[in-house]
Amino acid sequence: MTASGSDRQAAPKSGWDARLYWQWIAYNTIAFVTVLTVGFVLALLSSDALHLNLVSGHVLVALLIATLGAILFGGILGALQWLVVRQRAPLPRKAWITANIGPALLAWLLVIMPAVISAQDTDGDVSTTYLLAASQSLALGPLLGLSQSMVLRKVTRRWAWWIGANLASWLIVDAVIYLLGRLTSDLDVLTGDGSLVEIYLTLIATTPLTGRALLWVLAPSALTVPTATQSP
Repeated sequence: MTASGSDRQAAPKSGWDARLYWQWIAYNTIAFVTVLTVGFVLALLSSDALHLNLVSGHVLVALLIATLGAILFGGILGALQWLVVRQRAPLPRKAWITANIGPALLAWLLVIMPAVISAQDTDGDVSTTYLLAASQSLALGPLLGLSQSMVLRKVTRRWAWWIGANLASWLIVDAVIYLLGRLTSDLDVLTGDGSLVEIYLTLIATTPLTGRALLWVLAPSALTVPTATQSP
């Protein structure tokens, strides 16, 4: 799908587009739910991939799993997000997906795998630990925003605002959840005891904020490229 020159000229300077806005929310939601659910199913099936330790060469296995996990997360999220981004700016799909895989790999290496290994070594609940660690890694909005902004700078003058938008979205959602958690003991996602549904909702709650920010960052008046075309 492409955006014609007349459509871009008619679009407001704010970049608002209801169709793209809801697409962004829907595609990000699908990505978050898919990635977390795949990991949750593996954990429930007691997959050996999630039961590791730091001996017998399992470090290499952990690195392999981290890489595969990053490709899964970055590939799914990046590909679905690109379906929206490409309608505003001519960004290559490969470049956008790569910008997602880098932060995802760091998240797996620094957050998910250490948490899973620790839970395994202490006879903890690997399934719950994976879900909470994965949700925390997906919540690395500022890091993801920084990586994506390096791609956006090629097409928009507002690229730096994308970093702040990702940071603000996660801070706002976390603050709201924290305040709600003070009012009710049923919301425990920030304390490490959240349910699967709470984890999903926490991630999805950021998408309306980042979606609005993306449309502003890629508003026609801010673009430095002549038109949006579908990239391979």
